[in-house]
Amino acid sequence: MNPQNDFQIPITFLNFANNCDASFPSSTLSASWSLSSDTNDAGSVIGLEDGSALLIRRSEIQVNQNKHTKNSSPRLSPAGMTGTAMTSRSNSPSGSHISYISPFAVTQRARVVSGITSEQVEAPKNYVDFDSEPEKLKDMLKGRGSKERTSLDGHREKDGKLPAPVEPKPSRKKAKEPPRSLLSATTSPTLSPLSVSTPPSPDSPSQPSASRELALVCHILPSQLGQSHRVSGIELLHDNNLSAVLQQSGELAILSNQDGKCFMNIQLAHTTIPFSNGVKHSQSVHDVWLWKHLCSYVAGENILLLACAEVAPESVSSSLSDSDENSKDRCRVVLLELRTSHLIGALEVKLDPLGQWFCDGIPQTVGLHYVENQSFMFYSLNLDGNFTVQDLHVLPNIPIVATPTKEPQESQLNLSLGSLGPLPNPFKSKLKSPDDDNAIEPTSKSNRVRLGEPSVVGSIVSQSSLSAYSLSPIGNTLKGVGWSESELIAFNYVDRKFRTIFSYALSDISSAKWLDSNMIAVVVEDKYEIYRIVAVDPNGEEIPSTSTDPVLMQPMLLRTISIPSDATVEFLTAFEFLTVDRHHRITHYRWCEDRSQRPPKDVIKTLWRRRRTPHKVSADSVQLTALLALNMDTIILGCSDGHLRQSSFVNLCGENFCMNDCSVRSDLALDSQIISLHLAINERTNVQSLVGGGDDGSIAIWSSDLKLCARWIIFATPLRQIAQIPEVKGAPLRNVLLCASEDGTIAVVAIDGFQFLYLIPGSPFPLQQIFLGEDELLLTYADQRARLWNVRTREFRRSMSIDKAGELFTQSGWTELNLRSGSGGTTSNQVLQNITKCSSSLNVACTLSLDLNKLISDSLLVIKSVSTIKKQTRQILEAREHLRSALSLLLTPGLNRDIDEICFEQLGTKGANASMGFSRNGFVSLYHYPQAEHCWSLSGDASATRALAITALLRALSVFEELSESANTVTAFYTTGLSGVVGSAYKPPNLAFLARRWFESSSMPKAAHTEIDLTLDVHLPFSDELRHSVRLLFDAAVIRLTDEETNTIVDEWQHQLPCLQPTAEKESALAALSLFLCGYLAVHRYSLLSASTLVDIAKSVTIYLHDEHSIHRVLAIDLCSRGFHVWQHYIDALEILRSLFTLATNFKKENINAQNVGAQARTAILHIASNSTPLFMTTLGLDILNPTSTEHRKSRPLVLYPNLPKLIEAVVKSLDPNSTSNRDAVLDTATEILGHVVKTFPTVDFHMPSQRLAVGTSEGAMVMYDLKTAIRLYVLEGHKKSISACSFSPDGRRLVTLSLEESVVLVWKVGTSFVSFFNPGAPPRQGHSGSEPFKTLSFNVGDAGTMSVAESLEFVRFEWTADRSVKLKIKDNILTFST
Repeated sequence: MNPQNDFQIPITFLNFANNCDASFPSSTLSASWSLSSDTNDAGSVIGLEDGSALLIRRSEIQVNQNKHTKNSSPRLSPAGMTGTAMTSRSNSPSGSHISYISPFAVTQRARVVSGITSEQVEAPKNYVDFDSEPEKLKDMLKGRGSKERTSLDGHREKDGKLPAPVEPKPSRKKAKEPPRSLLSATTSPTLSPLSVSTPPSPDSPSQPSASRELALVCHILPSQLGQSHRVSGIELLHDNNLSAVLQQSGELAILSNQDGKCFMNIQLAHTTIPFSNGVKHSQSVHDVWLWKHLCSYVAGENILLLACAEVAPESVSSSLSDSDENSKDRCRVVLLELRTSHLIGALEVKLDPLGQWFCDGIPQTVGLHYVENQSFMFYSLNLDGNFTVQDLHVLPNIPIVATPTKEPQESQLNLSLGSLGPLPNPFKSKLKSPDDDNAIEPTSKSNRVRLGEPSVVGSIVSQSSLSAYSLSPIGNTLKGVGWSESELIAFNYVDRKFRTIFSYALSDISSAKWLDSNMIAVVVEDKYEIYRIVAVDPNGEEIPSTSTDPVLMQPMLLRTISIPSDATVEFLTAFEFLTVDRHHRITHYRWCEDRSQRPPKDVIKTLWRRRRTPHKVSADSVQLTALLALNMDTIILGCSDGHLRQSSFVNLCGENFCMNDCSVRSDLALDSQIISLHLAINERTNVQSLVGGGDDGSIAIWSSDLKLCARWIIFATPLRQIAQIPEVKGAPLRNVLLCASEDGTIAVVAIDGFQFLYLIPGSPFPLQQIFLGEDELLLTYADQRARLWNVRTREFRRSMSIDKAGELFTQSGWTELNLRSGSGGTTSNQVLQNITKCSSSLNVACTLSLDLNKLISDSLLVIKSVSTIKKQTRQILEAREHLRSALSLLLTPGLNRDIDEICFEQLGTKGANASMGFSRNGFVSLYHYPQAEHCWSLSGDASATRALAITALLRALSVFEELSESANTVTAFYTTGLSGVVGSAYKPPNLAFLARRWFESSSMPKAAHTEIDLTLDVHLPFSDELRHSVRLLFDAAVIRLTDEETNTIVDEWQHQLPCLQPTAEKESALAALSLFLCGYLAVHRYSLLSASTLVDIAKSVTIYLHDEHSIHRVLAIDLCSRGFHVWQHYIDALEILRSLFTLATNFKKENINAQNVGAQARTAILHIASNSTPLFMTTLGLDILNPTSTEHRKSRPLVLYPNLPKLIEAVVKSLDPNSTSNRDAVLDTATEILGHVVKTFPTVDFHMPSQRLAVGTSEGAMVMYDLKTAIRLYVLEGHKKSISACSFSPDGRRLVTLSLEESVVLVWKVGTSFVSFFNPGAPPRQGHSGSEPFKTLSFNVGDAGTMSVAESLEFVRFEWTADRSVKLKIKDNILTFST
């Protein structure tokens, strides 16, 4: 998947868990936890042969048995869907106003005079209230009451476990004292948080039941798939919340056991740190390593991961004739350190290589063993049976200080590693203080592992060559077992002594393992055998092992249990194990521990099997096997019957979709299933063709209308990739396709005439790149080798190293060809794309990636266009259907009957046959939901992703007036009503996840180095719908927090605030995320926070705001806008406003960036002006009317011009006679400001005697204000385009308005009359019926009427010669009108 595309949602058009014909690759191994217990937190990770994995978990979903019966499903009353804002304030900051919606939108235009009277009059009772303006946004946060608040399910505590659900408690305000803050303050404002109502919970007469069965959560797809990437190791970490999954190709990933997302992944084969001292590497640099073994160890607070690899049989060194050389250093070892942090809502994972080295051993026999002196020992066992041990030490990760200290530091510390409990952590460096600004992190390429001298402590003597081993640490003893075709040998290592325990004749062994100190399990063909190790005499008779004399030990068979012959076995305890068969059925075996029981009782239980739905059609029904999305209306389907079919996104999403509904089908069928599809374009004719691969190795080419043009059976393995050579005149290869199979064989096919030309043989290793020269092709492979082919003579030239190939490529004339993997070939900017993964799995072939951001943006672009012809109308309707179909995929019907009715009947959604996935770090998790409740019980990240997508699509659909109300109702349910219907298993949207998405929506530049991943593979700016949806979900989640949860989050995150960090860390992503969470929680709940915490937050805001190089300035501006009523008590409020004014008026090109801080600052100023009017007026008078430089004096009018109507409204509102203190404080400043505005802007005029103020807008409306009462009287609407000037007549009974764009002057009667006394607030009658102006006067001044805004401020003026005669000056033109 292209990492540059934002908000990609994998959509699988195949219910893989319920489809009878859908199958996963065979399993290789599994790792399970708590499956034999009755706990809810139980599950299993199953590794598959193609490198993917299955996540299976047990979850307790409270299901109402009568949910869908009449009067049992929850219904939403109108009152329940309406948020009631109730605020109680104590010692609240003056002039504060809490708003849970975005700052009001800025409209355009306005104009006034000096000499405002100070006379105060009582405002009339029927005045126009500013707060009732239609521009005010509807509050969509229909929350829940304080008695129904739920716990923060998505967050983790420090011990790595999920906290238990918090019982509902009454809201309790608590101002915490500063336990750790470095700064303090004296006072703290106290405002109680907003309480919001929520839809009622379902009233059910029956008791809800708990579903405790195991269920398939997701199919996890890594970045690379195929037989060479099979899963070879799985380790459970972090209290079973994480899994480390190792692929044979060296990809190591840390996955979440909650929702399957990838926290981090690393390619071990590309580890570049130097090898440990004293260890030489005798292998060729071109070796390909097969990573066979993974094990984990606890070291203090961190975890060590040890990965081991052997040389692939096809590698160069594996074919060396010198057997002695070939037997040395055959194992490569990489030691890594896994570190996790536990900030609430953001689990941070770091995986750093510590060292790598080579050893003479077998990967399965390599590991670390904890010895009694609190240190680790590295051990290995080679093919000769020699057991070698080495002391292992790790250098601490101590920062290197540039200034030398007085006390010299040792260059090497022999620091031991502990494996259990309270042992010291050698990796824990001292905590940084704010003074450690000169600290330099050590390079990631340094090797911190130090190995002692190897020592052979023992050997295994065997009558036959042992083929495999298994070693297990049991207590302080390292026990091992090895086997061959006819022999089983057990041994141990304890107290630095190696001893062979026994040799036992046994054949057909597939695996074996020590279960405890005296029991061994052996898997023999289709049997699981348990042996107890007993002491015997020379005759083989069992004897008591109490004697101190050496005795013979032999295995005694205790139990034999039949198991499937093709199953993988996971050993649990001495009395239980699991098997996973080829159908991925998990079976648990347990036997009685009481040997006296006769006969012994075995318990065999199937824990999970794939659900199979009965066929609705015949057994030979057509199945979907491949997809290729050309656009939203053209999707090509590859089918199991060898045909191609054509459908659309809307049809494919339908619940009842079947292959017979496809509009087009190919004329001829292949003899095999079509498992891959690609797009090719003839550059000479610009004609598109479809290239497909069959499961029999065939290649087929179809025309765009699905006519079969050519077909060949060429490969031994299926088609995997294609590359297209462009049309180059005179080149030996031009306008041809290079079709590469899974084994690297390349078929050269001419696009003109569809002719197969010739084959280029493959390599044992995967094809990596193709370079095209003048007459040559350069092919590079995974073994770091390259092959040069002459395309003119069709001959192989030579093989070379990758370094030599690099030197050749630096020469001119080489071009890299784009190898398109999997079903692909379309442009990268499409709404629908195939995930670029190569796999025979149907889940991969039938999955598309939906770019939700682009879908919404493109659809709204079409929807908001003016429809003038039938084609445009049809496009608008098609765009609406695309939004509806995408919404149908994401909604979760079955939670609430009323919401389902609204969605189906009013919004027009339908049932869907696809499931949504999750993408992160190149890994894709394809989810399976047995019930609707499971969609919201995975994790906070998964809930946030789905809720964000649903909310954004509903916002887009609300553009249609007939859908607006329904869309808002459904939005309210999915933002605030889910916990009541899902139950205790509900995972609310993760605040930290939403915070990251906000950073993305603000187009935050990607930093070179961040502590946490804020990007999630997203780098493009969000659409407005996604941006507002993030804000809506975050505010809804904050409102639902209890006071205790709020205090917990702030206490956890406040120590990461920028003001408390050293200079080098102030701009870090972790510090910015901390300010986001603490800042917005303070805006909503500042009465709960201590004064020192608020001071820290306010200082952090000012740090970002005043730093012109900060990449987080948008965050500071937004916090100023939303929380100015809080910060003004702890910082210099006047300085903050001045900074915002400076940003709002800065037009320098070098200051323009993707964050658009100028527009953000202007919006913030308007928001502050409406809520903190006195302070705003003071600053406006000091800063705007008295600019500090000539440049500001010239630029300020142009900055104010677009926002003039809003600014004037704020000034007028400050003169409200009902607020005596405010009016007295700002009267002089307001008079000066209005006088300056009237003199500067011709679109604003003021009439002194009547105290009337007229303001023209860019929409063509004239707004009339009465400054005595500070109200908006009425609006005159006559112009269709922007107003350029206006003016009152001397007697105040006429108002003339000018629009240069229309070349028209309008005359309005605006004087008071007897009729207006009975209808206050209505526009005066113009002498005729309707709202038309009194006079309309057209004129023509030619090109003189075309001018910029700056010119109109200077060259357009009205001059009155009498009460009814006026002159209009437009540059050098003078026009006289009679009014």
